[in-house]
Amino acid sequence: MNWFAEIQNINFIAVAVATIASYVLGFTWFHWAVFGKAWANALGITKDEADNTEGLGGAFIISLVSGLLKAISVATLMAAINISGFLSGAFFGAIISAVFIATSLGYYNGFARVPSKLTLINSSHSVAELALMGAIIGIFA
Repeated sequence: MNWFAEIQNINFIAVAVATIASYVLGFTWFHWAVFGKAWANALGITKDEADNTEGLGGAFIISLVSGLLKAISVATLMAAINISGFLSGAFFGAIISAVFIATSLGYYNGFARVPSKLTLINSSHSVAELALMGAIIGIFA
């Protein structure tokens, strides 16, 4: 596979939309009304501590760059193996995330003795994130 040729075949508007959607999903997922309270409890922090974003500028930038790199990678792989459509893209993204991200978080966090609730919240976010990206990229394909 020629990676450079495949990157030329991706729809960068889809990548941009998927990146922004990823960021919005993260904001929503970790909002106090959704999984934020359970996430904070698993970390042992209060709502005030969770809401305090002072000093997290770098983390927000890394999150955005990470979303962009994931969207480009998913789009490139989908172009290379000719996946298109909402459901096919969502399934592809979910499988990629479950296999590579969720399983890795599971064993890393298991050995680190991170609460399983935190692992579940973070892993399921990753699966939902890549499923959303795949669905969006699939629509544009």
